[in-house]
Amino acid sequence: MSDNLAKIEALVPDFQYVDSDHNRVVLTVGFSASFYFWDGHTPAKRAALIECVEAFEAAYGHELKWGCNPDTWKTVRLEDKKLPSFRNHVKTLDEDDAVEWYVASGEDREEVSDYALTCLTERGWMEGRISSLSFHLPRALIFQAEQQKTLSDLIFLCNDRLTPFHGHAGFGAITTEQQIEWEPEELDVATRYLALYAGGTFDALQAPNGLKSMDWLTFIGNTLTQRLGGPDAFVAYCRRFGVEPTPHGSGFFIRSGEYPQLGPVEEPVPEAYVRANAALRPLRNGNFGSMGTGSVNGECRFNRCTSDLWIRRLDAPGIWPPTSLIGLPRTPVGKVPSKKIRLKTGETCAVHGRYRHPAFEAVAAGDDDDAPQVVLMPGDVAPYWLKLGPHGEYLGRDTVAWELVAEL
Repeated sequence: MSDNLAKIEALVPDFQYVDSDHNRVVLTVGFSASFYFWDGHTPAKRAALIECVEAFEAAYGHELKWGCNPDTWKTVRLEDKKLPSFRNHVKTLDEDDAVEWYVASGEDREEVSDYALTCLTERGWMEGRISSLSFHLPRALIFQAEQQKTLSDLIFLCNDRLTPFHGHAGFGAITTEQQIEWEPEELDVATRYLALYAGGTFDALQAPNGLKSMDWLTFIGNTLTQRLGGPDAFVAYCRRFGVEPTPHGSGFFIRSGEYPQLGPVEEPVPEAYVRANAALRPLRNGNFGSMGTGSVNGECRFNRCTSDLWIRRLDAPGIWPPTSLIGLPRTPVGKVPSKKIRLKTGETCAVHGRYRHPAFEAVAAGDDDDAPQVVLMPGDVAPYWLKLGPHGEYLGRDTVAWELVAEL
């Protein structure tokens, strides 16, 4: 066992959660990857998706034990041979059907699976909805040379074939198929590990609006780079922070260090993660909303306030975790600006704050505001806003005079 892996495994009692009533693991750390891509309703992109899923099955299919019937979502044991192949299932669908798929290695859907893959595509009639493919694997594989190559080949195959708007891979909080049930535990573990990716329930819904957060590997499609002026401008901007994007396929990827990290809060934050976070901040969704669902019995889950704090966790010391979850507002924190400030695309930020796109209708205080927003810190450059077609077609970019709505 490598020293890096041994250090992580020593933390298992802290980051792994067990349902003591049934003696099964319900949350742990795994290696996860997610890709958010457009045109999942088209034959060409579905053929690419088939290739990716079959590559996953070729590498790890021997570990899989069950899947969800795509019509009823009931559990089907793979040994019963009643689940169609992914390829054959996709052939039965038209462009207005969604491709929805889930296969896993655990004993059932009530426990964490070491291996799992899921996807959900947009339908032809939808506008502004993006498709997604995600999978997770045991965390140890990234430290084993032969397994690392297999995993790396799979990740970059998905990036090549799906041409994602953006994507990410690294250590994530892994829960059961119905991850909503264990959202309180996910929030809990996220307060102790700054480099751990958390809260994926609503990532695909918000993906058209930009990144939620960086990860060990972060993929940025050429279209998304237009928020900073295009591929060349994106590379130049990242270099200001000591980050070197690597061209690959239809975009770039940024690797934050040799191996993924957990970032325990009592240790220094991994510097490579901090630099990548700073470089990618103008591409981040500054109005993500909540990473969690509503509380059922008063238990703490991610809400709009804590989600915003977590997303900004690497921006500066002291943002995350909060001293206490008790007494926090439900909406993102921030002070009313002391004066009116507008920051035009391309200008350098001087005031740390949340900036709003002014072309969207204003809402009453306390109401949900769906307008695009971006969080910027002094030295950051204000981005463009993208004009996209119904399925992510790049139509151009708008220069925006972003309005400061909250000082941070």
